Amino acid sequence: MLNSDTNFQDRLCGFADDCECLRCIDTGVWLTPRGEVNVCPNILLRLPHPEPNPAASIFRRAALRLSETGCQIFSQPFYLARFLTRFTSAQPCPRTEIFRSVFDAADHSESFRLRRFHSLVEELRRVWLLPVGSRKEVPSGYWLITELDDYKQWFARTASAPVTQLSTLHRNARHNFPVFAEQIELDFWGDFSDAELHSRENGREF
Repeated sequence: MLNSDTNFQDRLCGFADDCECLRCIDTGVWLTPRGEVNVCPNILLRLPHPEPNPAASIFRRAALRLSETGCQIFSQPFYLARFLTRFTSAQPCPRTEIFRSVFDAADHSESFRLRRFHSLVEELRRVWLLPVGSRKEVPSGYWLITELDDYKQWFARTASAPVTQLSTLHRNARHNFPVFAEQIELDFWGDFSDAELHSRENGREF
């Protein structure tokens, strides 16, 4: 079974032992037991609080934006996104570590865990509009992209994805790196013929 919300949060927090604020893991926002995203109480009380790193700032904006629009915030994508703020392109989070935190390994097959994990990452990219980077080459893993050059490199690696996924990536780029999104529209989408677009929509590549 999927780890309970409390167990899931506790496991992910175990990777953030160097945090100064355990309430929000130095991101500035936390998820209440009622499923509401609130600014960290320590900030509201004007207590000493660390400045969020670039990835944490992106996460904070995304969480507050979703909350303000009335979108339901589910705990697993919230905690996973917050967890990824601790990693970078140079030091990404290995997928095995995320699996260990998200799932009770004894209750699920490897294929189920992989499908569920990909679903969570897709939700962060499509619904949260978070630039979740990934790489298979060493160092492999996942992280939140904060630099344009890093995003360009990651987008280039995903250029063979089906059009449905590319549409999500384009919306993601438009939200996080609007100038690059315009370049995608001019240089990338225009390169496909109707036949190629139809093929990619059906998950095939030329």
